[in-house]
Amino acid sequence: MRLTLSIEEGEEVFISKKYQKINDLCAIIYDQLTEIYIEKNYKNLLKTEIITEEHQKFIDELNAGDIHALDYLKANNLDHEIELIISKHIFLAVTSDLINFIFESLHCAKRGKMTVAYSLLRKPFLDELFILEQLLVDRTDFIKRFFHDGNPEKYDPSNSKIDKKEIIEKAISKIRFNYFYDVDLIYDLRYNKSFESGINSYTNQALHIVTKDKNYKTAEQNLNFVFSIKEDMDNYFANYYFVVPNLLFYAVSVIDEIAFNFLQDEKNKQVKVIKEFRRIIAYLFFTEFANISTKKKNEKILKHFYNHLMFKCPVCKHNNQIERADLELFYQIENFICTKCFNTLIHDKKSVNVIQSLLDTF
Repeated sequence: MRLTLSIEEGEEVFISKKYQKINDLCAIIYDQLTEIYIEKNYKNLLKTEIITEEHQKFIDELNAGDIHALDYLKANNLDHEIELIISKHIFLAVTSDLINFIFESLHCAKRGKMTVAYSLLRKPFLDELFILEQLLVDRTDFIKRFFHDGNPEKYDPSNSKIDKKEIIEKAISKIRFNYFYDVDLIYDLRYNKSFESGINSYTNQALHIVTKDKNYKTAEQNLNFVFSIKEDMDNYFANYYFVVPNLLFYAVSVIDEIAFNFLQDEKNKQVKVIKEFRRIIAYLFFTEFANISTKKKNEKILKHFYNHLMFKCPVCKHNNQIERADLELFYQIENFICTKCFNTLIHDKKSVNVIQSLLDTF
């Protein structure tokens, strides 16, 4: 049986209707992560070609199994090449693990298994995302600590000597179109134990039957999560579908920024624009569905898109003024459809540039 995160027609779920649209937005953004391991344009993340003819002797030794590639690179002080290889390896491995945890968490939430859904959020958002943020901010420094020093204490995400808020701030500054990401909110959701809506409170209670920390202490004559009544479940869902979308949108932005730093060809530059635009549209709808305080401000952005986004159909030459229904379709299928002949409108560099020009205006 194929497991899906989006809610299919007729499927029995435990999420109230007001969160079902948010769940499906999360499913779409989650799919942007899995593209890294599926789509052909990412294939260069899986390999690094650095050996030239002058290293033919090494190639012969490598093929014979007499030397490890990293040992050769280190012995010849090829630190940049080491950084490139290990950065890609860490990036793909950590992102893959993060994907697995987030998928299971979202899938459990859809089925109402909130204890498990919360339990699965700590590793991807507190630990693995922080590794990725450091790769984005300064991968040379991270690879030095991880590979050249090699002491786990120096790259342990729980190391209090690493200023998490500073890393988050620097990571956000490197994300193009980072308009939606608030440093304080991203930090509080992940690391501020006194923040009522943060991961620490809910995940610690989900993981431990009794908690003593003053910020999420077990109530008297109670056990965490096991005696949950309808009011408790409503609180779990309300918090989950606020925290997870915010962190998921941010995590995918960090991951994409790292990926496309490695992929600088023209095709991938176009892919990046489309993915960013799709994420922005999805986030704007998320703030609407969740009735977040920035809803009115973000509605102005949507109206700006309606007024300034137009595509000429390459087949029938009809000028398509983009409306809300078009944006709703775009974040689902990552394309626009001509209203006259039903041909797709995003098909070449010129059409991508229309979106790029729009994004540059806000």
